[in-house]
Amino acid sequence: MAYNVSSLPAYVQDNHDLLVKNFALVGAGTRSRISIQTGVKQNAYINLLNLTPTLQSGAGCNFTAAGDALISQRLIETAQIKVNMEFCEKNLLAKYAEYLVKVNAVDNPFPFEEYITTALTDELNKKIEKLIWQGDKTTHSSDSDLKWIDGFLHILNAEGVKAEGTFTTAYDAILGVYEALPEEVLERGAEIYVSPAVFREFMQAMVAKNYFNYNPGNQEFGEFLLPGSDAKIVRTQGLAGSKVVVGTFAQNLVYGCDMENDAEKFDIWFSQDNRTWRVAVEWNSGVQIAFPDMAVTASITE
Repeated sequence: MAYNVSSLPAYVQDNHDLLVKNFALVGAGTRSRISIQTGVKQNAYINLLNLTPTLQSGAGCNFTAAGDALISQRLIETAQIKVNMEFCEKNLLAKYAEYLVKVNAVDNPFPFEEYITTALTDELNKKIEKLIWQGDKTTHSSDSDLKWIDGFLHILNAEGVKAEGTFTTAYDAILGVYEALPEEVLERGAEIYVSPAVFREFMQAMVAKNYFNYNPGNQEFGEFLLPGSDAKIVRTQGLAGSKVVVGTFAQNLVYGCDMENDAEKFDIWFSQDNRTWRVAVEWNSGVQIAFPDMAVTASITE
C-alpha cells in the first residue's frame, strides 16, 4: 500500500508566515528578548534613540531648547543565507517512517512535512542563535555556520568595555561584569548573558555560598537574579562553548533582518524531474551593538 502524500504542501502553505517568523525573526533564546529591526535588506543603520531631556525652570514664558537626542548611527550588516535540502521518500520510509506512522496512525498517516519543518526550524534557531553571538567572518571563515556575520562577541571584543581583573570562576566573572556596568545600564534593566556551562557553574556557586535565601528568579527558563541586585543572569545557547560573560541591557543588542517583503522563504515542493521532495529556506541575519560603551565583557581563564 502506498502512502498518500498529496496533502504535504498544505502544511507549509498554511503555516508559512509562522515558520518564517519563528526562525528568521522571533526564534528562541536571545532573539526573544533583544531589539529586532526589520526592513534591513542588506545593510542599515540602527533605529535606536537615546533621549536625555534637561529640566528647566518653568517660571517664565521663554522657550530655551535643551537636552540631547542621541540616535545610534551604527551599521547593521546582514548576510543572505539559505538552506537547500533534498529528501527521497523511499529512503525516508526505510529509515524512520515506521516510527512516525505508529505515533500518528490515526490523525496523520505520514506526517512527513510537519516533522521535517518542526525539526528544521528547531535546528535553524540553534544555528542562528550561535551565529549572532559567535559569528566571525575572519576567525571562522571556514566554518559553515559561523562565517556569515560578525556577531556580538566579535563586535564587543573590538569596541566593548572589558571588566578589569583576571577571573577564574563563573561567579567572579559575573560579579566583575556586574560591578563594571554603567549606572544607566542598571537603570534600564541589566542582563548578564552566559553559556549553559557557565550558568551551571554559577548556580553551583550559589548553592555553595548558600545564597538561595535570595529570590532565585526563573530557573526553569535559564534566568537567575544576581543576589543583592536587580540584574538577571541569562543562559543562552548562543554562547555555548564560550567562556565570555556579557553584561548590558537587552535593547542594546540589535538583531536585523528583512521581514518586509518576500526575501524570507520556507518552501517544500515535490520535484517531478528528480522524483524527490525539496526544501528551500532563505533569510538574512545581522547584529549590532547600539551603544558599545554600555556593554561590559569578561573572560573566564583557566
